[in-house]
Amino acid sequence: MVSAHNHDGGDARPASLILVEQSGAKHEIPQPSCATGIAGAEQAMRRPGLCLREVKVVSQHRAIARWKAGRWGWRRVV
Repeated sequence: MVSAHNHDGGDARPASLILVEQSGAKHEIPQPSCATGIAGAEQAMRRPGLCLREVKVVSQHRAIARWKAGRWGWRRVV
């Protein structure tokens, strides 16, 4: 689901892609970098059939990026 290609040559710190289903179940997927995690998050949000309510990229216990599903699609939250 997530490619290993680093799109912007950015931060090489390991990260985790966290997918939160509508039911509340969480899936943590290790990523080699923050950029790869963000690319994976974008893929997950566009994938039909996934019933997600939140997508996060976390590195060193800190949220790098976070999105929530809303009535009219995904929105990035701070």
